[in-house]
Amino acid sequence: MSPRTFNAEQLVRFSAEKATVTELSITDFTSIAVWGVRPGQEVPAHTHPDGQDTWVMVRGELTYYLGGGQRRTIRAGDLDVADKNQVHGARNESSADAIFLSIYSAPKLGWEKAEP
Repeated sequence: MSPRTFNAEQLVRFSAEKATVTELSITDFTSIAVWGVRPGQEVPAHTHPDGQDTWVMVRGELTYYLGGGQRRTIRAGDLDVADKNQVHGARNESSADAIFLSIYSAPKLGWEKAEP
């Protein structure tokens, strides 16, 4: 039986080279992962052609890409929902590590590179 309760702070992984994703749960319709993003690292701008990606900020802050060159800061406690085909991604421009949960909901996992 798969675990039902997770602690993002305990399960997050960081890398000196790039933002790191750790899958927590994958079902037929949902993928839940925790991301560790060190200062200066980036989650490249992208879209999902088949579903939405909900980010829940756990710790720190990120400069979040909205597409079309638009950005905004998201901080611990913030929630952002990128609908199907909406550009999203982020860069850690702060001096502290950032952690967020990604909850991707779709019939299949898809990913396409996009311009921030």
